[in-house]
Amino acid sequence: MIFSLEALQAFHGDSLLLHAGSADAPLLVLIDGGPSGTWETSLQPRLEELRAERTGDGDGALRIDLAMVSHIDDDHVHGMVDLAGELVTEQEDAKPLRYGVRTLWHNSFDDIIGNDADEIRTAAVEVLSEPIGDPRADEIREAGLAVVASVGQGRELRDQAKQLGWGINEPFDGPVVLPKEGVRTITLGAVKLTVVCPHEAQLEKLHAVWDKWLEEHPKAVAHDAAATAAFTDNSPYNLSSIVVHAECNGMTMLLTGDARGDHVLSGLDEAGIAQGGKTHVDILKLPHHGSIRNLDATFFQRITADHYVISANGRDGNPETETLETIAATRDDDDFTVHLTNRSGKGDLEQRLDAFLAAKQASGRTYDVRFRDEAAHALRIDLLEGS
Repeated sequence: MIFSLEALQAFHGDSLLLHAGSADAPLLVLIDGGPSGTWETSLQPRLEELRAERTGDGDGALRIDLAMVSHIDDDHVHGMVDLAGELVTEQEDAKPLRYGVRTLWHNSFDDIIGNDADEIRTAAVEVLSEPIGDPRADEIREAGLAVVASVGQGRELRDQAKQLGWGINEPFDGPVVLPKEGVRTITLGAVKLTVVCPHEAQLEKLHAVWDKWLEEHPKAVAHDAAATAAFTDNSPYNLSSIVVHAECNGMTMLLTGDARGDHVLSGLDEAGIAQGGKTHVDILKLPHHGSIRNLDATFFQRITADHYVISANGRDGNPETETLETIAATRDDDDFTVHLTNRSGKGDLEQRLDAFLAAKQASGRTYDVRFRDEAAHALRIDLLEGS
């Protein structure tokens, strides 16, 4: 039996592979595809390695039992669009498809806020077409471009999936959410998956906020709409992140997308996973690439793990040193490991990590910090012995 997680080189984004079941016929779940460049650099090469291993001669199709997009930010969805796009091309050229995806979990923004997604795109395009003059013009334009791209990518992926005959959000009827009453759990081979976020009530609130904001700001862009949210991390896409708790043979993973910390905590409570307000998992994939903006000490006190996984490359200051320090400060023991996909990258990442490691050593703490081998497509954590 195997139960493993791979965090691919996804630069400043996320792309994960979950393996579970028998070593001879393991289940494969793909969570997010990373930003531009991830598909060519790590995701496609790793899938090709798996296809060669699992199809014998390497000429058959690799089965992907579930592909999931946590949310439509470019650093999570771009590689998934690339994957589906290549398969569409193969289909149109009447070539055998290299990968067979059984179902796609994907809450497109249209699913979440309905036709308002069109109004958001229209507002963003209007601002992008206006003359430059605002001192915040560059920031506003960048935000507008992100809105147009992300909503468009979400729709493109949905269209590609339909063309390829993938199931959409099966076995659910509508978006993948934690319902107002009960839980939403499926058994996929050897794995039990429980939806922790987003909560149905949270999406309804988000929809209402968008409606109100659109009435008041007909020509603004979504970047400014984010200010209507109540938490420090205000991205509406992040607020709608799919979070799942995975369990296999008594071992557990919590895969959080870019969800807000308080939403994850409340979802664990409502799904009946937390015990006395606390949850321990074998693997915790940190939300938002190790940013401290939507996490605090309470989050790490209430969710503990044997393995903390952070996918980041220094862009936007992630992973933040404060996040690493908070993990350590909230643990009474050193029986855990922090895994990072990159030791060097954007900005002062390497210097900050070196300083953190030096301070850790000086303090006498013995928990482990591990990095993806720069020559490897991914770092991998095996929770069960393969057999």
